Amino acid sequence: MKLPPSVPPYFQDEEKVVKWLSQLTNESPNLVHSRLRKERDNPGINVSVAMRQFGLEPHRWTDKMNDFYSQTDAFLYELIVWNLNKCKRRMRRRIGKYLGKNIGQHLNIITVGDGLGVDSIYLARAGHHVTYFETSAYSQAFAKKLFTDCAQDINVLDDLNQIPKNSYDVVICLDVLEHVPDPSEFVKAFTGYLKSNGHFIVHAPFYQIHPSTPTHLKSNRKYSGSLRFYEKHGLKLVDGERSWDPLTLKKISGRKTDLTSFKPKLLALRLSGLYFALGRFTILPFLWFNSYQRRGRRWFEDS
Repeated sequence: MKLPPSVPPYFQDEEKVVKWLSQLTNESPNLVHSRLRKERDNPGINVSVAMRQFGLEPHRWTDKMNDFYSQTDAFLYELIVWNLNKCKRRMRRRIGKYLGKNIGQHLNIITVGDGLGVDSIYLARAGHHVTYFETSAYSQAFAKKLFTDCAQDINVLDDLNQIPKNSYDVVICLDVLEHVPDPSEFVKAFTGYLKSNGHFIVHAPFYQIHPSTPTHLKSNRKYSGSLRFYEKHGLKLVDGERSWDPLTLKKISGRKTDLTSFKPKLLALRLSGLYFALGRFTILPFLWFNSYQRRGRRWFEDS
C-alpha cells in the first residue's frame, strides 16, 4: 500500500500555521512568526525561555513541571520545527513501512504524547484506526484543528482512565520517555493497553542532555542503552534501527523462549545499546547527532 506524505500538506503553508498559532495563543501574527523563525534558527529556544519564566531548572523534574507542560505554549513552536525535521520525517516513514510489511493493515493504534498530532494523521492516512493521547492543552487544541483540517477521524484522549486495557495492536511512544519522571512505570502502564502479542514502538534519546533539550531529565540518563526496563514489563525486542530510532518490541505472555532474539540484526541492536550506554555519563559521544539534526532541518517552503 502506498504510504502518505511524511507531513500533512498543511505544513507547506507557513501563513496558515501562523494564523492557527495566533488564534490558539492570542499572540499577534508578527510575534508568532518571529517565535517560529527563532525556533528554526535555535531549536529549543522557546521552551528554554519559558522554563526560566516559570522558575524551572533545565533537566530537573519538580512538581511544577506538570503545570508547565499544561500551561506553556512554547512546545507548539518546538514541535512544529521538529515535525518538519528530516530525522523525524524519516522515523515516521520507517514506522509506516514496518507496520504495513510486518504487522498488518487497519491496526488499532494509540500514539502516546503525539503533540501536534502529525504522527496520528500519518497513520490514519495509511489506513489505521488511531487514538491520540496527549496531556498538553495547547498541543491537543492544535491537533484537533489539524485532524479537522485533514478530515481524519481520530479518537482524542487526555486521561489515562479513558484508555481501555488490552485493546491496542500497537503503542507508539516517540520522544516521550526522556521527559517523564519514571519511564519504567510509564512503559508498564502503556504495555497494559496492548493486546497479547501487541507491539510497542519507541524512541527515547535518554542521552540527549543538551541546552536544546531542557526538558530531558538527567535522572533518566541511567536508561540510555538499556532494554531491561522494557523487558521487565514483558516486552521483547523484535526489530529496530541501529540508531534506535525507533525500536520495536513485542508484548510476550509468560516466559516463552523467543528464538528471534538470536537473529543477527537483534544482536546488532543490542550491541548498539553499548554505545548508547555511554550516554549515562556524558553527551560527548552524541554531539554529532545534535549537529546532524540541525542539518536535517526543513522549513515550510521546502517541506
